[in-house]
Amino acid sequence: MYDIAVVTSAPPHLSVEVRLTTTAAESIALSSPAPSLSAGTDVEGLIASDDRGRPLRVQPTAGGFLVAPTTGAVRFRYRLDFQNGVALSSTGSGLNAEHLYAVARGMFVAPDPASYDDARPYPLIWVHFVTPPGWHVVTGWGVDRQVYVPSGSGALLGATVAAAPDYRILADTAGGTPFVLAVRGQRHFADSTLERVVAASLRGAAALLGGVPVPQVTYTADVGSKGRTSGSLQGRSSVGLMWEPGELLERARTHDVFHETLHLWFGGAMEADRWWTEGVTDYFAALLEAQWSGRPADLADLCYQSLRNYRRIVRDTSITMAEEQRENVLGDNTTLLVYRKGMLAGLLLDAAVRRATEGEATLADVARRLLAIARLSPSRLVDDDEIRDAAVEVGGEAAGRVWRRVVAGTSPITEGEVTEALRAVTGLPVTGPAPVAKEQKVLIGHPKP
Repeated sequence: MYDIAVVTSAPPHLSVEVRLTTTAAESIALSSPAPSLSAGTDVEGLIASDDRGRPLRVQPTAGGFLVAPTTGAVRFRYRLDFQNGVALSSTGSGLNAEHLYAVARGMFVAPDPASYDDARPYPLIWVHFVTPPGWHVVTGWGVDRQVYVPSGSGALLGATVAAAPDYRILADTAGGTPFVLAVRGQRHFADSTLERVVAASLRGAAALLGGVPVPQVTYTADVGSKGRTSGSLQGRSSVGLMWEPGELLERARTHDVFHETLHLWFGGAMEADRWWTEGVTDYFAALLEAQWSGRPADLADLCYQSLRNYRRIVRDTSITMAEEQRENVLGDNTTLLVYRKGMLAGLLLDAAVRRATEGEATLADVARRLLAIARLSPSRLVDDDEIRDAAVEVGGEAAGRVWRRVVAGTSPITEGEVTEALRAVTGLPVTGPAPVAKEQKVLIGHPKP
């Protein structure tokens, strides 16, 4: 049972008290927010005691804490300090006198999921928030009598938690699944416009990949700082959208919503290397957004944009996407192969499958096979060998050639093959982007020759 008090006086922080019961006389492994994450929080002063108040030894570990063996009730408490008053992105956390916005995995010290197995289910968790008067709490868990009950470690450690007195709540059903949209702040578009995009993303993804893999989805839309834009999945059933105040709900932000919704499948129901989880997700998001908007050119524009960014990455033909991930190369989604080359890999694989099957199958057929594999695994993990085998099984040698060149290899991706792939996917006579015309620069006082 978590009792979390939101304290908005300086410095803003959460005061957390936890009581858990154990019947096994063994150490209790706790996972903790890593200080290096962008979540913007710090765990301070964690202590533990038994039910009689006797202190228990707490040993810091690389990923959290280890509480000395005991049985019965264990109590631990800590303070969570926030590094930012306003969340800088939807993968961050912020707390001030107006609102709380946090990624739960950057907020909870919780029983470590890795220390549990099928024979020992994850503990049942209750989370109770004590907030300032008039505040409303929004999470992806649902609520009963203001006590939030996450379904397990994934829901607890990977959901949005938001609280404020001024969230506007919209609720509807799309793709056969209820969703809640909590919106805060003013934008240049109506709440109902965002609600339509959210509903369209759920309908499109469910039609492409099968039913929404969670019983309810929660979207939290908040206003971030100027110059910092992001939209990111927070958990298996919760999506955060943090955009700066002046943004419009045009193609870029609409694409964000589709991308984050698709993470309910890729990154939620199925775990894979980032080139698929981020890059192929980006491709499917562009495809679905273009279909919904009725503008096939949107897909082409986003793919050519990826191509331009891919060509600017200095390691574009020297390492594979898997090697980039293993080496933990840092950067944003314009400077990482797993995003930009990953999106183009999705396009080229989709085109290869469509050509090989004369349009009878697409990359979505491959994705549905992979999701079926993930459902059989407790970790939901699908590795690259399984992705390759599914792609070749559906798309034959044509898909295999793309795989060897683009996914497993470092062959350059050309504008010509992107254009041909777009033609195969859209069935339209797509042409490449026009070159950017630049006027000749002339020194003052010197006429053009």
